Amino acid sequence: MRETGASSAGPASGDATDPPGNGATGSAGIKELLGRLAASVASAADTRVQIAALEFAEERDRARDRLVLVLVIAIAATFALLAANTLVVALLWDRLGWITLALLTLLWGAVAALAGRQLAIRSRREQTPFSATLAEFGRDRAWLMERFGKRRS
Repeated sequence: MRETGASSAGPASGDATDPPGNGATGSAGIKELLGRLAASVASAADTRVQIAALEFAEERDRARDRLVLVLVIAIAATFALLAANTLVVALLWDRLGWITLALLTLLWGAVAALAGRQLAIRSRREQTPFSATLAEFGRDRAWLMERFGKRRS
């Protein structure tokens, strides 16, 4: 015989077939189940938050690198424009000073072109922001739908 007074032929105390209010063991089992469920949800949420934080840090670093390249492009393009304007002025003179200005124009134009090319290459290679986090949430949703969605019918 069990301590709760149930016969050995009857359902075990705490079983899912127990009627409500039939012993403290059933509610203890539910409390334990709810506790485990809460712990699992908290663990999954913690993992997702950590992934999101990691992706945010990566996005911040990429944004900083992109900003540096944009600044290099802007400065180089400004120098190229200044050198090109100076070249036009120098070409109007009858001296050889324009060769130096032409080389400066080519130099700064090449720097701007290389930085722009590097920016375009990096932009094409990057993934969408927070793609790993969104993928994890999608897997969680699919698992929950598979696990609990089918039991409604």
